[in-house]
Amino acid sequence: MTTEKILNKNRVYFLIADADRVKRETIIAMLKSADYVHFDQAVDGASAFHILKRRPINFIIAAWDMPQMSGMTLLKVVSADEELFNIPFILVCSTINRDMVVEAGKFGVTSIMLEPLKAGVLDQKIASVLTSAPDSATTKIEDLFTKAKQMVAIGKLDAALAIYKEVLGVGEDADVYYNIGYIKAAQGKYDEAIIAFRKAVMINNFHGRAYKMMGQVYMKLNEQEEAEKCYEKAGKIFLERNMDDEAEEVFKEVLRINPQVVNIYNSLGIIYRRRHNYTEAINLYRRAIDVDPDDENILFNLGRAYLEAKNIEEAKKCFLRALEKNPAFTEAKKMLQAIEMGF
Repeated sequence: MTTEKILNKNRVYFLIADADRVKRETIIAMLKSADYVHFDQAVDGASAFHILKRRPINFIIAAWDMPQMSGMTLLKVVSADEELFNIPFILVCSTINRDMVVEAGKFGVTSIMLEPLKAGVLDQKIASVLTSAPDSATTKIEDLFTKAKQMVAIGKLDAALAIYKEVLGVGEDADVYYNIGYIKAAQGKYDEAIIAFRKAVMINNFHGRAYKMMGQVYMKLNEQEEAEKCYEKAGKIFLERNMDDEAEEVFKEVLRINPQVVNIYNSLGIIYRRRHNYTEAINLYRRAIDVDPDDENILFNLGRAYLEAKNIEEAKKCFLRALEKNPAFTEAKKMLQAIEMGF
């Protein structure tokens, strides 16, 4: 969701993401002392993104280092999401260097703060962001975006294109190029659409919708190999962002083009396992193994699906086969040890 400039602290909803429970609680205590009252917590970037897509959040404070999905990766994902990209985002880290600053700056970080945090400094930083007035360039861009969407809604595509080009006069933006590509594709100008989508992903390599649309346009051009690459890239981005429905859609497009892409069956299996549809997950992992019977990672994922489906014997067989392929596979060893201990 987008965020407004908020003065009333009772209306500010924070998301605190850190694997360390004590650190999360320390930040929340600081915010409470500054009279903020609404908080959500996440132990990693993936669970944080899950919260962001389901509840209103006005401010994100995330640790740079987290398991599953780091704070930096979460920032990239948020910056690529049209509903979340302008939520203020503070990254917290124990050490910092120039490369970290440059990388975070490219994706619109609000601030990088060093541990240990100081309550007064944190409160001042948040207050300065939430009470500052938008600059004139930002206001102009937002107004132009609104006008362009209105033109698209009533079918005036050339007028919308002219407005988007005016936005580019203020500053380059991945979403502007995406929208230009979308219009060009609707007009049947596929080569020009591809150029626009490629500019979008050059600015923001996590722009899943741009990769998806490129895949669709390449299919129109009967360039199936390029379409497959774009769909697969889009699917990986959607999967990382927990956008499982979107990921499933594009992964199935890949399989329609090339049924032999083993990692797509594996990725679809992950989606179905997340949904607790273990029967379908097992079927997909088995199809992946049919294509590549020597992939220990797929055997491991199949074992996990069997384990979650309470089929312990089949799970053990899969973990043992994974270890046959790779005797150094630590996670498979841990799973077998857990089974032996009755976990």
